[in-house]
Amino acid sequence: MSAPKPQHTVILGGGLSGLVTAWSLLQRAAQRGASATVTILERSERPGGNLVTERVGDFVVDGGPDSWVASKPAAATLCRDLGLGSSLIETIPENRRIYIAHGAQLVRMPDGVVLGVPTRLRPMLGTPLLSWRAKARLLLDRALPWRPAKQGSTDEALGAMVARHLGREVVSAFTEPLLAGIYAGDAWNLSAQSTFPALVDVASRGGSLMVNARAAVPRRFPGQSPPSAFVSLRDGVGSLVDALVAALPPGTLRTATAGESVAREGERYVVTTAEGERITADQVVLAMPMHRAAKVLRPLDAALAGRLDEPGWSSAATVFFAFPKKAVGRSLDATGFVVPRREGRRILASTWVSSKWPGRAPGDAVLLRAFVGGLGHEDRASLPEADLVALCREELGSLLPLRGDPLFTRVYRFLGTSPQPTIGHASRVSAIRDALRNHPRLVTIGAAYDGVGIPDVVALARRTGERIADEAPL
Repeated sequence: MSAPKPQHTVILGGGLSGLVTAWSLLQRAAQRGASATVTILERSERPGGNLVTERVGDFVVDGGPDSWVASKPAAATLCRDLGLGSSLIETIPENRRIYIAHGAQLVRMPDGVVLGVPTRLRPMLGTPLLSWRAKARLLLDRALPWRPAKQGSTDEALGAMVARHLGREVVSAFTEPLLAGIYAGDAWNLSAQSTFPALVDVASRGGSLMVNARAAVPRRFPGQSPPSAFVSLRDGVGSLVDALVAALPPGTLRTATAGESVAREGERYVVTTAEGERITADQVVLAMPMHRAAKVLRPLDAALAGRLDEPGWSSAATVFFAFPKKAVGRSLDATGFVVPRREGRRILASTWVSSKWPGRAPGDAVLLRAFVGGLGHEDRASLPEADLVALCREELGSLLPLRGDPLFTRVYRFLGTSPQPTIGHASRVSAIRDALRNHPRLVTIGAAYDGVGIPDVVALARRTGERIADEAPL
């Protein structure tokens, strides 16, 4: 009896989603003794998507995400499976705090703010970040009756949910700027359920949101350092991409090759590249932003493409500055600062990279990062590089005493890659998955589906790859 023909899967997109899908598919197929092959088509010259790490001398520069939340284990588990367990690192303990831009000053974030929500009253009463009216409103959180969402509502904006309990000023001061650093979006439009489901669960318990949120935080004893909320890799998150690529069979990944369309031919699919090459596949996975997947799938199913076009996207850029340590006229004793929209500044936040992570800069230097763009200001992410550097240098210099010229600068742009899970996002994703049932063995995945964080992306991609492998012939 002849061996079954290998099931061939074509993955469009060589970012984290595509790479993890391919790796997990081949791993599970090998465990089962199934016959499977994979081709990844990545349109750019390099794999990894938003995960990009550059070494500049002794500096380690993570152009996109530099970490993931420690509370979600999927990414760390993947790193260990790839042999990167010893490279996992935590934030520098003594700098586990953050500042907020307030006028021309940086004010320390009050203790006890979790997911943009205060959990302790005393630090809130002492902070200059809230007016006396806002502080009085906080006192009512324990006194007012439970305030549920509007009757019949299955989703609401994160900003509206927090404001219902704690007042609008808390949203402007804390929730919105912290959210902007993740989604580059607007707290008054983004879905609470799709952005911070854990906070929705806390809010649904009734009573005081502050009390319930505090009860959900692990107890810390006096003098004990706060645990690291984030995890990264010693050589940057790009080393995860490198490990995934190295673990794939030669020839699996094809860069500078874009999949332009997908068509059905009998029981199989045909992927056509920008160069006109036709690749036959048993399974097709579109591991790319929804709006790009819509373009690829429109000839196959215009209605499905229309659903994929519905969710919004925003653009952002990161700008890095390396300075001699002596050029900075203040202690960089935190991981950085965030900027409330009410401040009217042109940057969203700044990471003090060399204070956040060990080994990111030589001992006599510092590495700073500024975030630009976001919803309503996407044009800033596309500014000429010199203008973008000058803008960020001016904004940083107005809050940090910076002397002289930087040792170097770097600019990374992420155009149309930040999903905006607005109110009703979960229903839109469900409708997309329902529409995909008309196309067996065709899958769309990415950061816009089950969460934008690296662990969310890894978990979805890993499940996808393993499911495909489980269906491969033995």
